Amino acid sequence: MSFNQFILKEQYVKVKGLGDRLSLMKEQIDWECFRSMVKSVFYDDKEIGGRPHTDEVLVVRTMVLQSCYGLSDPELEFQVHDRLSFRNFLGFPESIPDFSTIWKIREKLILAGIEPKIWKELQRQLDTKGYTIKRGVIQDASFIEADLGRKRYYKEKKAKEKGEAITYTKKQEQHIDKDATFSVKHGQVHFGYKDHVKLDVDHHLIREYEVTTASLHDGNVDLVKAGDISAFRDKGYVGKPMSPEVIDKTMKRATKAKKLNGGELKRNKAISRIRAPGERPFSVVKRVFHGGETFVKNLTRVSIKEMFKLMAFNLYQLVTLRRRELAKAL
Repeated sequence: MSFNQFILKEQYVKVKGLGDRLSLMKEQIDWECFRSMVKSVFYDDKEIGGRPHTDEVLVVRTMVLQSCYGLSDPELEFQVHDRLSFRNFLGFPESIPDFSTIWKIREKLILAGIEPKIWKELQRQLDTKGYTIKRGVIQDASFIEADLGRKRYYKEKKAKEKGEAITYTKKQEQHIDKDATFSVKHGQVHFGYKDHVKLDVDHHLIREYEVTTASLHDGNVDLVKAGDISAFRDKGYVGKPMSPEVIDKTMKRATKAKKLNGGELKRNKAISRIRAPGERPFSVVKRVFHGGETFVKNLTRVSIKEMFKLMAFNLYQLVTLRRRELAKAL
């Protein structure tokens, strides 16, 4: 331990005493299990050569930390240098990766297909802790707003009306989001992407996710699998098939031709009570993590950033579950 690390740790003691949820989140999982996955994207061993790479566990923690506060890469670099709680979450490293390094590593993780491997390992650890699916799952979806680029959008709209074509330079095209789409829900227009998640009924931990463009209907994404016991879904999933081994607990929807009877209304109310916590992950991500928007420009980049947000939520929820367990033990 260097003298600088010693001083920082001593200063952090006061912060911890005031209450640091980040510190508790860090203790919930075994971070070392991610090391070999991340290591595979670097090519700097003794045979090939190259500069020493950033510590693999530090990479994963950095991405999770960024998701917890909705920070851009440059802002993340600044805040890690500025805040003791951030340094503690990362393990008081001797050196902090700069914002360009963070971007490049994330791109390497995408190209190497590491995103699903990190998620799968997280799920394995949740099962090991005993947080398995026992009563069923909840599936829901929420919009991720993207930057429309209104000036460019209206310029293109006018050009289309006149039958004119607009050309862009290669640099300009890099700033145009070609994967994001429009969607209208309850009279509100959304532009961007959509987060589809499945969480378990008992512990409200996210078990599966999929990121799509905003225009794709919720019901076109089926995250329910054999072994999920029962699936609680809102009216947007009416008529959408699922695994025959799972009990369908989708809410009924009235039509102009057929109104819901008393039994169906009572069933909807019972399902709604169980399904309601499915909104909590989106609430935490948007209000606590400030993660309701994205500023990256394609589906693969949005997907990996959302994965780390959902991973951060699971750590956040694990702290809540742990506190409940301790409260019951008193």
